[in-house]
Amino acid sequence: MMPMPTAAAFFVTEEEYAKLQAAYPQHFPFTYQQFVARLEQGIKDTPGVSVVKVNVNVDEFLAWCAETNVRPVGTSRAHYAALLLHRQGLN
Repeated sequence: MMPMPTAAAFFVTEEEYAKLQAAYPQHFPFTYQQFVARLEQGIKDTPGVSVVKVNVNVDEFLAWCAETNVRPVGTSRAHYAALLLHRQGLN
């Protein structure tokens, strides 16, 4: 049996989420509860893949965005979460 593919999910605490909203309100219009619910639904909607929630430090994420010249949109959040997962050796 082949191992299940692993994906990383960008996850922040409520305190960290407030930092995202303050820095980029147009990209984070949801409440924290809505953010978590959307994340959980996305995980449920990804059968056949092991999804790992990667806890992200927002200051470090925003610094990475600035260094790599990307906006904090879905694709860059996914890329950053995958990068952290790789660094942790969990994939």
